Amino acid sequence: MKAHKDHRIHSIIEAAINEFVERGYAGTSMESIAKRAVLSKGGLYHHFSSKAEILFAVNQKFLEPIMELAGRIEANHSVVDGLNQYIHDYFSYWSQHQRELKLYFLTMNESFSNQQIMELYRESTQTIFAYFGGLFQKGQADGEFKPCNAHARSVALVSCLDGYLGYLLIDPLLDTATIEMEIQQVFIQSLLLKNKGGS
Repeated sequence: MKAHKDHRIHSIIEAAINEFVERGYAGTSMESIAKRAVLSKGGLYHHFSSKAEILFAVNQKFLEPIMELAGRIEANHSVVDGLNQYIHDYFSYWSQHQRELKLYFLTMNESFSNQQIMELYRESTQTIFAYFGGLFQKGQADGEFKPCNAHARSVALVSCLDGYLGYLLIDPLLDTATIEMEIQQVFIQSLLLKNKGGS
């Protein structure tokens, strides 16, 4: 039963992805998603209450690999190495997933005028900020980082990474390797204690 439900939700999300890419958010309807998923409109509403909820579900599906990358940070022997690797892997992933990146920004942009998406987005971003804030706190507790405002550093890092992705959409030829090193320098290397190789 669960496998059938999971398959149905997967079909809905795939149908929604194609609709949003082809028609944009405003041009997509619950009816067009249902039709593409070969499902009745009532069947669609059984799983999702609105188009906004589907868009957010699509976005969360695309972020699953990013959450996996974030989860690997703690598998490293140090927070520093884990964060540096995450920044590298983050850029590598998004540069190879342009369709997903466009929908990621579609969701973000839509949230500014849609309160339902904004609430869903707020909850997920608070979780992300708290996770990275915890990593910066751990780096300080482990003696790798200088004292810093862990929450503010977390918000700044996530904002910087997301901002770069927007410019990557505008200009896919940006020198990702150089920008990656600069971000690592600003957010990671600058925090290192002297005995850990910092300044």
